[in-house]
Amino acid sequence: MLRLTRRAEYGLMAMAFLAGRSESHISVREIGNNLAIPKRLLAEVLKDLARGGLVEGARGPNGGYRLLAEPELLPLGRVVEVLEGPIHVADCADGGSCEHESGCAIQHGMRFVAGRIKQVLDQSTLSDLLESAPAAAPTPPPQRMPV
Repeated sequence: MLRLTRRAEYGLMAMAFLAGRSESHISVREIGNNLAIPKRLLAEVLKDLARGGLVEGARGPNGGYRLLAEPELLPLGRVVEVLEGPIHVADCADGGSCEHESGCAIQHGMRFVAGRIKQVLDQSTLSDLLESAPAAAPTPPPQRMPV
């Protein structure tokens, strides 16, 4: 099943939290406490995001992390790639090799799907995650089955 790793999820959660608090650096402790994320893993994730140029880290009593870009300019694909490396869907779709490659009926389709997934992540931004969820449509009452 296609799924983001915990590192990617925690990284996106932390960046969304930082986006709402752009006034100063926020400590790992504060982020972890607010998001209920293990601080040790969160610290590693934030260090990787800093090395990737997505957040800035500062040491000291007023230290912590802050975003380096506006949320609407930060593609989700970039965040995922900084934390996990290139996005892979299937070996044949991502330039790898497969024992069934010569006669594979789905190879071209998988390349298309992989491209679309990458496109969605690259065109979606951190600000897209921050937008409020649409109002839920009212649930229709259950219908009785005829007897």
